[in-house]
Amino acid sequence: MKKLNKFFLMLFASSLFLASCSSDDSSPNVSLGQYDNGMFVVNEGNSTVTTSSITFISNSGAVEQDVFRNVNPGAAGLGTYLQPMFFDNTRAFIISGSANKITVVNRYTFEFIATISTNLENPRYGAVANGKAYVTNAGDWMTGADDFLTVINLSDYSTSKATIGVWSEKIIEENNKLYIANGYAYGDATSITVFNPVTNNVETTIQLGFNPNSFEEENGILYVLGSEKLAKINLATNAVVGTPITISAGAKNLNIEDNKIYYTVDTAVYAMAINATVAPSTPLLTYQSQSQDGRMYGFAVNDGKIYIADGGDFASDSKAYIYSTTGSLLRTITVGVGPNGFYFN
Repeated sequence: MKKLNKFFLMLFASSLFLASCSSDDSSPNVSLGQYDNGMFVVNEGNSTVTTSSITFISNSGAVEQDVFRNVNPGAAGLGTYLQPMFFDNTRAFIISGSANKITVVNRYTFEFIATISTNLENPRYGAVANGKAYVTNAGDWMTGADDFLTVINLSDYSTSKATIGVWSEKIIEENNKLYIANGYAYGDATSITVFNPVTNNVETTIQLGFNPNSFEEENGILYVLGSEKLAKINLATNAVVGTPITISAGAKNLNIEDNKIYYTVDTAVYAMAINATVAPSTPLLTYQSQSQDGRMYGFAVNDGKIYIADGGDFASDSKAYIYSTTGSLLRTITVGVGPNGFYFN
């Protein structure tokens, strides 16, 4: 009997030990690298290679300029006229439009991994799907007929091409399909291309009746913004839902955050409920800019804050502004030359 009691006592003690271990499963967050908590600002630069750079702003507010060069002093430069970067789980892909190359780095440490320079001609935007990266290319700029996708095998960075044959700009992945905005500022196409990365072919083209410049998916609906229109596409049917909403001329930079649609017109930011049927007439905020071509050059809404990048004179360091979603200026940050976007890590 004593042996039996001793056995149960040992069993009870063991259960306490196991319970104490399992209750502490939420161990402290382990850092993935120096840049795993914050955002990157892509500074496209100009025709001088040394003017392109990446700025990092940590969640604590610290600012580091020219991150790539700091981490990789011996690596080749990023190239000029940087386009938006994109991510997979562990890597960041930095596109240089004029150098026709993509620099691959670890997204958390920013250590150089590879350079991709084949099957690229004026690369624009990228996304990841089906274990590969897909980058839109503007071709010779004069016609959309030669626009194509660069398909990148992420295991060895080999490339191939897929024909699109219409002006191809911004690209996003949703439910393992790729959606490509046709037109924007460089052509007169008025549609969205749906590309299937499994078959490596265009699946369908959705006609809009206006020139798209930005889009975002939310709950199975693709919201597409043009200069004077906002349309909704049901991704289950690839059909435009209802009649597009009339928006002020010059509208761009569509973002969706917390069931609100944000967009910009000149130096103003507008916000509207995601289910609104009429566009707002009064802006949420405006900011002052002396830039001829760089007003609202970069824009994002994330985690309760609005981020604006001003292109400045495209020759010297410029500014990024952080606002609350009620329109209050929280911070002004000096970044690099021609900041064109924010990317959250």
